[in-house]
Amino acid sequence: MTSYRWTMHRVYDATGNDTLGPAAISMWWLARAAAEETLQGSPLASAWLKLFRSHLSVDDPYWFRWAEDLAQSAELRRAYSGLYGRFVARALLSAHLGINRFVSLKRNGVVIPGSVAVTRISKGDIPDWIAWDDRASRHVLCEAKGSLTSRDFLAPGVPKCVKEGKAQFDRVETTGASGKLYPARWVAATRWVTDHRGGTPATLLWDPPQDHRPFSEDEAARHREAMTRAWLDSIAPGLGWRDADELLAPDRSRMAIVVNAEPGPVPPSQDWPELPDNDLPLIARLTEVARLDRFVAQRRPVPSDGPQDVADLAGAQSGSQTYQASWLPRPRGPEAKPHQGDYIAALATPFGLRPMRTRADFDLLRRAQDRARDLEEPAMIIGLPVGMDPGAAPAQTTWLDGAGISRKQDLAVFDLRRVKVDLLDSGPTG
Repeated sequence: MTSYRWTMHRVYDATGNDTLGPAAISMWWLARAAAEETLQGSPLASAWLKLFRSHLSVDDPYWFRWAEDLAQSAELRRAYSGLYGRFVARALLSAHLGINRFVSLKRNGVVIPGSVAVTRISKGDIPDWIAWDDRASRHVLCEAKGSLTSRDFLAPGVPKCVKEGKAQFDRVETTGASGKLYPARWVAATRWVTDHRGGTPATLLWDPPQDHRPFSEDEAARHREAMTRAWLDSIAPGLGWRDADELLAPDRSRMAIVVNAEPGPVPPSQDWPELPDNDLPLIARLTEVARLDRFVAQRRPVPSDGPQDVADLAGAQSGSQTYQASWLPRPRGPEAKPHQGDYIAALATPFGLRPMRTRADFDLLRRAQDRARDLEEPAMIIGLPVGMDPGAAPAQTTWLDGAGISRKQDLAVFDLRRVKVDLLDSGPTG
């Protein structure tokens, strides 16, 4: 899997900063988002491994481009666009903004015991998720959008998909024990491009200003734990358990697996693909055409008498309390140390999801590993760390390399072909 692909990425934050520039999307953050959707029962999500493999462009290893239009029929194109839009939205919101603990809103909203209730108040589509931003200690309503035809992502003004997303936010009300609350409201959108359609891919994060009363430290801790438990309730069935209580039971280590992952190697052309020399002026042309009011630049000083004509989001900083970017201006390099972790896990293959609960399940995982290595078929391990504390926030540091992605107190995903797996309760099995 190519480690990164690039898009022209635009961010409008809660303080009115409008920034544009090239940004790298980690395919491992995207895989983690797809795995989370899979555990939460998203339609069609069990096929994401095969779809990524067959749909990403092989002619263009730099831009986040699809080979074809995802499907032949308009209905399937819309279905895949929506599904992949949810994957990319989660990846952008998680990796770039630190938002986590996504819980899907049902037809009329959702109740998070001990935290908040999101309730429909008018007809029409409502946002996709409520989530938690631990950096700002606040809830976040999130809406994912994907389009093969939009042309206004980088144009001045508010893109159409953002207007539609903002309308969805207005159809719900969020309340807590003390009354009405005002979560942040992020729209995360992707404009797809293909080898046949041409163009440059674009991604968008948009957060209209909202009132916000900060939680006290005790309130924030209560909401964090409640959101985490609701999130665990949503992924527990995919891991073979009924709810968070079963998932967190003390004896779960008896059904856990040990994952050992070595650092790298990832070919440089895949780890951090470079833009071909004949396309180097492209980014400058795109930002000039966009003519946004404000840019953040690193390579060129900001003119005192007008907007910049070149933008680079690398190292961008924002005054918004709800936006703290983590752009990657240069290759992060391979991990220096191997990773070892104990996980409550599930096996993901193009045929579906298989929770690891018994020795027979583990024997099937080993056969799937042999098959994946022999035939170069995709197969992943999705794991939740044993002994997870629902009151703790996910770690800020992430183990991210060619074999997978993992951080403390959060979901991990590994390429089964590139790791060693053992049963935790019985020692090495070969």
